[in-house]
Amino acid sequence: MIVIGFQWPVEHDHATAVILDGKLVFAAEEERFTRHKHSEGEPPLNSLKEAFKFLKKQGIKPKDVDAYAVNWDPSLFSVKDRRFRAYLGSVIGMFSYGALDFEEGLTSYALDLVKGDYMKLAEQLIKKAIIDIGEEIPSEIKIYPVRHHLAHAASAYYFSGFNSATVLTIDGAGEYESTVIWKVKDGNFEPILSMYASYASLGFLYEKLMQGIKLGRLEGPGKGMGLAPYGKPSRYYDKLKEFVKINPDGDEPYTIYSNGKVVKSKDLIKILSVYYDIAEKVIRTKVLNWNPRGELNEDAVNIAWAVQKITEEAVLATAKWAKSHTDEDRVALAGGVALNAKANMELYYSRMFNEVFIFPAANDAGGPIGAAAYVYEHVLGGKMVHGRLKNVYLGPEYDEEVIKKVVQDSKFRAEYVGDDVNAIADIITKGGIVTWYQGRAELGPRALGNRSIVADPTRKDYWRLVNDIKGREWWRPLAPSLLDEDKDVYFKDPTSHEFMILMLRYKDEEVCKRVPVTCHVDLTARPQTVTRDQNRTWYDLIKTFKDIKGEGLIMNTSFNLAGEPLVETPQDALRSFAVKGFDAMYMQGWIIYKR
Repeated sequence: MIVIGFQWPVEHDHATAVILDGKLVFAAEEERFTRHKHSEGEPPLNSLKEAFKFLKKQGIKPKDVDAYAVNWDPSLFSVKDRRFRAYLGSVIGMFSYGALDFEEGLTSYALDLVKGDYMKLAEQLIKKAIIDIGEEIPSEIKIYPVRHHLAHAASAYYFSGFNSATVLTIDGAGEYESTVIWKVKDGNFEPILSMYASYASLGFLYEKLMQGIKLGRLEGPGKGMGLAPYGKPSRYYDKLKEFVKINPDGDEPYTIYSNGKVVKSKDLIKILSVYYDIAEKVIRTKVLNWNPRGELNEDAVNIAWAVQKITEEAVLATAKWAKSHTDEDRVALAGGVALNAKANMELYYSRMFNEVFIFPAANDAGGPIGAAAYVYEHVLGGKMVHGRLKNVYLGPEYDEEVIKKVVQDSKFRAEYVGDDVNAIADIITKGGIVTWYQGRAELGPRALGNRSIVADPTRKDYWRLVNDIKGREWWRPLAPSLLDEDKDVYFKDPTSHEFMILMLRYKDEEVCKRVPVTCHVDLTARPQTVTRDQNRTWYDLIKTFKDIKGEGLIMNTSFNLAGEPLVETPQDALRSFAVKGFDAMYMQGWIIYKR
């Protein structure tokens, strides 16, 4: 039994996933193929085609797909604005991809706008993908919409390995909710508390304040998390506290006020105006005048500190409220705010729950996975294979002949070493900055050893050097990948964590001095622990580096240049390698030398 999930209507962070016989076997984000980060306004056509190609390699045709799932239920959108915006955005996206006839799009689909049913548009997208890969369109295509926060909850629950748990879904906004607390047992999802985005959107609060300090909308919260540790308590925090009330023992764990009152609205324009207004009142101007690539600005860093602190307080309050109302000792998280690894760290170290699981693609890219899993079990009557997600190497595969041709066509000096990583480890220990490309791409925003940039973590000046090479702001932190068995050597009370979505505290300053490139100014890091079973070649690289240098930890940042998604194809990898100051690249058994 097969369910394909994809993001619909057209928003941002589009992705496609395949559930086959209760297992997640494929997932890819649209941005990797369009090369536009967050794929705003881009329907998931390319990732859908890759999903069909993946199934085709296993002898499975489009007619064999039992159902499709999407991670929004447009019938729940506000008729006033959201329904029209979602429909119009989808139509424009479809036209731009050549997936919709202009006249047909304005006539036969027009009634869907009024009804809030955009599944005919979604069906056209599926048909376009099938035609493009030369397959036959099946006689029937079944598409099931899943409420946005339910899709997030399903992604967190089904891949946590928990039979019963509290699930927290926290983001900017679903159809109208921004925070939902769930009690889930045996696959049954019970919403305990639903909070409207108009008065409880931590995602929009963070996003609008980051826009106000020139860090951007979708990129801003991630950057702001890295900027916050440079700040301190200030009047900005005090001002923000006037709008955000934290009360984990109340009817709701936190509330965001607009002009001294709670606004309960499903109107997106009204919702957004609440957060634009708060941001302007906190910052005291619409946009702070500073250059994020220049020297740090005291106001900017203190604003970032304030919103990060408020987010941590609200997440902890939500967890405490959930714990007292569900009586569960395990928690799973999803939704865009669950990408906040620092808030996740505070929850982990609070010991409020015995176990914490965060879905690695916590943002909207993970929604299609949850939607597909939910439809598989609750609509088709299947049973998801229960167990904790151990890796997210779920993208397309590029065979050895393709890799070989790319390497040979490059005209760079290259040699084939297979799985022998000794030469690469030697380059790194001698100061080389190496790009690393192998196997299927990771799902989610973090490089986990298949699309990575690697460097020696002991060379303090490499923090700025690597950021400069990538074209990033100099102050942004760089992450470590380490041997799972060495996690106690570096971190306080650590846990195995494969996905770089949970920060941990280094044991002390002396440990940080050994690996300064991966230690942020607050003595934290966002680590990936690695076992040989999870990723053999990646583990062997770290182990070989340890044998030479004595540290079972390397610097690992995402293989992409500033403003770009992670590289996807071998051609993407070679292009980025060629234009920047990298010294060598490991590409699926090949070492490519630049100098």
